[in-house]
Amino acid sequence: MVDKQGRVGKVQPFALDGIERDSGGILRYTGLAPSLVAMLQSTVERFPDREAVVELGGERVTYREMWNRSARVAGGLKAAGIGRGDRVANLQPNGLAWVLGFFGTQLAGAVAVPVNTRLTEPEVDYVLNDSGATYVFRPGETLPDGESVVEDSAAPTDLAAIFYTSGTTGFPKGAMTTHENFMSNCETCVRVIKIERDTAIRNLVSVPLFHVTGCNSQLLLTTMLAGTTVIMPAFDVQQFLHTIIDERIDVLTSVPAIYWLATNQPNFSEFDMSGVRWVAYGG
Repeated sequence: MVDKQGRVGKVQPFALDGIERDSGGILRYTGLAPSLVAMLQSTVERFPDREAVVELGGERVTYREMWNRSARVAGGLKAAGIGRGDRVANLQPNGLAWVLGFFGTQLAGAVAVPVNTRLTEPEVDYVLNDSGATYVFRPGETLPDGESVVEDSAAPTDLAAIFYTSGTTGFPKGAMTTHENFMSNCETCVRVIKIERDTAIRNLVSVPLFHVTGCNSQLLLTTMLAGTTVIMPAFDVQQFLHTIIDERIDVLTSVPAIYWLATNQPNFSEFDMSGVRWVAYGG
């Protein structure tokens, strides 16, 4: 940035209020929810009847319904012997079941391990063994069900999930993600994209939920803002374009290749995109 005197300075991408440096020199946000469970509970208490998740071709659920069903998944996990800190792998495809499995794992006090559904069987086995997963949500199988359980004692520095890298130069590595990591990412997204708090955004997930873009920067951000996460079970460019209109999508977060493909469709000009307020991309 150049000022009126021609001096070059640093560009601040977002406000720096509510940030402190800890004793180790690390900058941290203040005032974040202490955990994903606390964040979700806050949203449910404030906006229980808002639409939380839409699975294209499937169900629509409110925040109250999502909370209740996730708590029953947590109860099913507890009945299966899963406790605090245990690893629960999620092999479900994009959809409501993936979301309920993820939040159910958090409500059980366990650690979510999203698994790339495009991996070969030996690669999946490696992730399951390396993470120490003791329970797996598998595609086509019913999610566990039991009496509602809510484990809400997680600390910000407690482990919440393990995301595995692509492993392009070797075996995938498990990236350990704390509750504070998740909440800090959500706060950063709000500040960078400049979304107003508690805006009932409608965010279209066209990428895999097992990826940090789909989970961390879309599902969790939208949940924190009490918006609606609209999930595509599989990507189709024409459905992508129609969904933006039909579901009144105002936030798009995807990869550059999808934007290129969409804008180069012969009928792209037929779609009124004026309702889209925020466009972001992930890698």
